[in-house]
Amino acid sequence: MSLAESASLPLAGVTARQALRKLRLAGGRRLLVTGGAGAVGGLAIQLARRAGATVDALVSRPEHRAHARTLGAELAVSDAAALPPDGYAAVFDTAGVDVSAAAAPGADYVTVADAPLPMLPGATKSYVQEDAADLAALAAAVDAGELRLRVAAYHPVAEVRRAHERFEAGGLLGKVVLLF
Repeated sequence: MSLAESASLPLAGVTARQALRKLRLAGGRRLLVTGGAGAVGGLAIQLARRAGATVDALVSRPEHRAHARTLGAELAVSDAAALPPDGYAAVFDTAGVDVSAAAAPGADYVTVADAPLPMLPGATKSYVQEDAADLAALAAAVDAGELRLRVAAYHPVAEVRRAHERFEAGGLLGKVVLLF
């Protein structure tokens, strides 16, 4: 992969890996990932599947459902009302969407979104921390072909405003990368 493409891994990948660790994923647990077509959510789906979890995704647009399924989501929906009530032992929220009705009683709930926590016991936020071991593990998974990266757009640094506007518009299938 190119150096520019590899630049999309550290923040999104380490964020996903550390949040999933808080969810104590084990084989067979059913996980819901909100924002499943985004950079963090897409990596989370892949990492959780590698850990043996059953993963479903909530995406922002109907056209993103197929993408989430190609990453390993068994069910991908664009309407939170379509999620099974009390269906998930764990929820990883990357989008700030209240999906508490889909969380089973006693479910683990972690968010990285800048949104209020739902009224669920034990719901928590995950704040990414630099971690060389996490990044090395992610890079090894990419090198082994076990983890796919997705870049939505490349912009020269002179177009930083345009890149930021594109990011803020949402609906991206991956990261926006600035080229220096």
